[in-house]
Amino acid sequence: MQAAVKRFRRLQLRREAFRNQEIVYKEINMANQMVHTVAKTAPKDDQSWLINRITDGVREAQLDLSTFTKDKSHENDYFASITDDDYEAWTKSGIPLAQITGTNNYGPYDPNASDGRNGTIIGFLESQVHVQFTRTGFEDQYPTVGVRYMGVIDKKNLPYTVDFSKAKLEGLFLDYDKGAAAPHVTVLNPATAAASASDTSHTA
Repeated sequence: MQAAVKRFRRLQLRREAFRNQEIVYKEINMANQMVHTVAKTAPKDDQSWLINRITDGVREAQLDLSTFTKDKSHENDYFASITDDDYEAWTKSGIPLAQITGTNNYGPYDPNASDGRNGTIIGFLESQVHVQFTRTGFEDQYPTVGVRYMGVIDKKNLPYTVDFSKAKLEGLFLDYDKGAAAPHVTVLNPATAAASASDTSHTA
């Protein structure tokens, strides 16, 4: 009788051990599912779009990072590094920026946007921006950044294609197709350049 009780007790202990092991495995699995990837180093800032700065030619502007993530179909246009599991990411440099209606904030130019970002391009994002995500949004949703308003660029190396025959562009930019068989320099925004020349001649 005592031997049977001992065997029964050993079986109970084994079942409890298996249950405890199963619980541990489940907790480890849940923990693994909750782990998010954190990029330790910034990706290389691809500035092949910027051929020559000419002058300092940079102004400050405040971004609204929600305009960079509101449309997932454009994330690869705006970000050099981002996944659904990232706590942080880096934007690309060279993104054309436009003002958001009713604010002093800016976001990526989009001819199909309805929040004002289909308006005048004020320039191009000078450098990539480090973005940190939180459970409810961003560590800093409105970072102040440098925006280039003057320079020589290669428009085909911008993060995404812009139809400059239709888009309005502030500042002064020359386009240099470095890879062309017979590369030449053209004024990217001739209407703005003509207006500037007219103003100069008038004041003189």
